[in-house]
Amino acid sequence: MNHIPYTYHHCPVPGGGYATGFLYHPAKEGLLYLRTDIGGTYRFDYAAQRWVFLCPQVNPLNQDQAYPISLAVDAKRPDMLYVMCGVRHAPTGKLAISCDQGDSFIQKPVPFFVHGNLSGRGTGERLMVDASDAATLWYASQQDGLWVTHDEGDSWQRVDGLPETHLTFIAQVKGQFIVGAAGVATKQGDMRGPALYVGDGTTFRPMAQPENTPMEGCRIHGLAAQRWSADDRYLYVTFGANGPRSFIDDLGYSCDSGDNVDGHIVRYSLTDAGLGAMEDITPCAQRGHLPWGYSGICASQRTPGLVIATTICRHDGDSIFLSRDYGVTWQEILHDLDVGCIRFRTSYMRPEHNGGESIIHWLSDIKLNPFDDNESWFNTGTGVFRSYDLLQDSRYYTDWSDGVEETVHLNVYAMPSGEVKVIDIIGDLGGFAFTDLDQPCRNSFDDENGNRYITCLNADFADDDPSRIVVTARGNWKGRTKGGLILTKDNARTWQRLPMPWGLTESIDEACRRIEKPNVNAGWVAMSRDGQTLAWTLGNRIELPASWAVHSQDGGATWQKITVYQLDGTVKEEGGFKVFADRMDSQLFYGFGDHSDLYISTDRAQTFRQIPTPENMPLGVHFARIDGANQTEIRGEAGRTGRFLVTMKEHGLLVLDFTREGCTAQRLSHEGDTVFRAGYGLGEPGGDYITGHKAIYLNGIIGGEYGFYRTLDDGATYTRLNTDRQMFGGIISLDGDCRTFGQFYLATGTYGLIYGKEQTT
Repeated sequence: MNHIPYTYHHCPVPGGGYATGFLYHPAKEGLLYLRTDIGGTYRFDYAAQRWVFLCPQVNPLNQDQAYPISLAVDAKRPDMLYVMCGVRHAPTGKLAISCDQGDSFIQKPVPFFVHGNLSGRGTGERLMVDASDAATLWYASQQDGLWVTHDEGDSWQRVDGLPETHLTFIAQVKGQFIVGAAGVATKQGDMRGPALYVGDGTTFRPMAQPENTPMEGCRIHGLAAQRWSADDRYLYVTFGANGPRSFIDDLGYSCDSGDNVDGHIVRYSLTDAGLGAMEDITPCAQRGHLPWGYSGICASQRTPGLVIATTICRHDGDSIFLSRDYGVTWQEILHDLDVGCIRFRTSYMRPEHNGGESIIHWLSDIKLNPFDDNESWFNTGTGVFRSYDLLQDSRYYTDWSDGVEETVHLNVYAMPSGEVKVIDIIGDLGGFAFTDLDQPCRNSFDDENGNRYITCLNADFADDDPSRIVVTARGNWKGRTKGGLILTKDNARTWQRLPMPWGLTESIDEACRRIEKPNVNAGWVAMSRDGQTLAWTLGNRIELPASWAVHSQDGGATWQKITVYQLDGTVKEEGGFKVFADRMDSQLFYGFGDHSDLYISTDRAQTFRQIPTPENMPLGVHFARIDGANQTEIRGEAGRTGRFLVTMKEHGLLVLDFTREGCTAQRLSHEGDTVFRAGYGLGEPGGDYITGHKAIYLNGIIGGEYGFYRTLDDGATYTRLNTDRQMFGGIISLDGDCRTFGQFYLATGTYGLIYGKEQTT
């Protein structure tokens, strides 16, 4: 099979997702790692002042390293890096081992569940190299107890002397093992069990901790240990408890619950005999029960007495506290936008693009550079921040996510003309319209007051006027924007929210009420070539019910219900229905159902009728899902009436040709090939995208090899466009560039929005 060298670059966001923790090497200066919940692991390049992605080899067939739950280093071997990782649907995880600071890895299976995006992802490091034996590693698991390996991961044994199963971290201090816990297996009724244990590695006993006090309105009470740090005199530990607004029960700890109360910071003196008594050194403790928890904690290795700590899930904005006397007294150096200083470098993070509020949340970790106390880092749910001058009165923090592209991109659309090159539909941040592929956008999609829409699902545009774009959007967490459809007529500079389709049916009214709540999927929308007709199936979580399909003939000002007829002439009220517009004829729309069923409308989406599924088209394919459940990709071909490119995973790549009477299907991939995502692109240098023959780009398994591919002859031959170090994790959507030959876009669930182009010498 032919191969063309390709280079890959980001359409930069940057940041955007939850960075779950930092790890400095304690003995080698300038060696700092970052883990994320769904975006793999990074190393900071101090020379370039950028984060380096350590998982370019991760592909959809083996995504474990995209979900790290913990990192570990060997104090005596700086080149060693260990990553415990795993995906949600697998019963067990992987230990990834690098001998070159993360530039390459080997993987070993482990016999316990691991996932970097589940409960406790924001707590301390669960993986640890034993200080006395480099081949011995300890792992404090999320739900399967404490484990140890004495042969660097070849075999594992469970430590039976620890009664708790849901753990949060492990530390080795003064020859003793300290294990944090969530108190799930040992809870009594709705009260958590002990949150902290000490032992010799074989047997463990509970340590003294702040009292587990019942809190009114909580579904589960008691403290979970969050993180630890130590200096020459003390061991420090942070705690948090679920609050009454927690949206997760007993497994919800750290930021995962969304609500923490009764936070504590304690210290234990370090003596030659081991750990001394516990002292509660919580900032603001005189206020009684706190309406927040504590999480990040770091003690200086250079300046005696210097300790820094963070709150977690503080509803009026998280804080950073600094102490110069081992935690006896504290100074609040950052709180929301009121105390301290943040200088935002990235546009979408600025308060003016967030309703005048700070985007900092889930501040679960903070670290001091062990070689420079002026440098500190903290994490958030939207990237990472650093200081250069922590010990100065003029200190400030600034976002520094350069190179970190930890966002979930749900759809991508290469634009055929105009200043916008590509529309990026993205989880959490909503969407971006890139006019310069190499520069961050001014802002994501927002209203006239700078309030952002979040987690958009799809977009469509008017081929006659591509500056007119419609998008399905969620309303933000604060309720400052409401979900539904948003429309731009000026290349995504400004957006207006369209009226909801009230009063059509009681069921649609209920769907509208739910979509207007914060963070609820809006559904899927299609726009006619002339921009006047909209077809919208409102979303029911990840489903698109046919009974919730509506149309507008006046650009979204007013709405009517779509009637969908089945083959037998009855009205379709059950099952899914995803809508698409014809790229040439404004009269024509198409529907795709949940059992390979197909529909056509010849009256501008007012009515649809089912047409027979082609005999050579696989049956049972579910086309009508959205969000992360969308397992197919459907692309209408510009310049052609009724032609659609359709990916069907193990059933390959098909092209469908609709007529007003029916549909034919042609398979473009070979038997045994798997195709995940695909899109059209410019077919030849200097050619015309609308009238010319188009290139097809895809990701999948062609001839037994996974990769990114291009065909210029409708599947007769394929050329591979990547190496084994250019995989970039899960690919959620893919499209070819309409204007530049050889260029295409990858919307990943791991590593941001990427464009590839042929390498030039």
